[in-house]
Amino acid sequence: MKKGITPIIAIIVLLLITVALAGAAWTYLSGYMTGLTGKSYDIRDAFCVQGDTGVIMLSNTGTLNISVSEISVIDIETGLEVSGATWTLTDGATSTSVIPVNGMARWSDGGTCGTSCSYRVVGGTARAQVANINC
Repeated sequence: MKKGITPIIAIIVLLLITVALAGAAWTYLSGYMTGLTGKSYDIRDAFCVQGDTGVIMLSNTGTLNISVSEISVIDIETGLEVSGATWTLTDGATSTSVIPVNGMARWSDGGTCGTSCSYRVVGGTARAQVANINC
């Protein structure tokens, strides 16, 4: 008669291996998904002020704060980042460099829009979004 492990011990060992593999997969995937959704935002509104100033309202929909230096606004026509633009937070926060989770920020192009402009907003972990503004 050959000796081996009992069926009960074999099942317990297989269950432990399965739990260990599931735990490792969960650890890897949860870190991966947090990286993808951690710094995401949505364009809530895009409009014109005073006939020539383009304004884009962003809302932080991610799980981490977003620094405004991580977000670029690019003029679609020229392909260049808009210079002279300013960021202001709209939730009354004292810091103007970080958009907090569930916070909003207002971007203004400084009066370079003219009658119509299109901007591409890129940065963080969000997909690029387009804001079309007609003055």
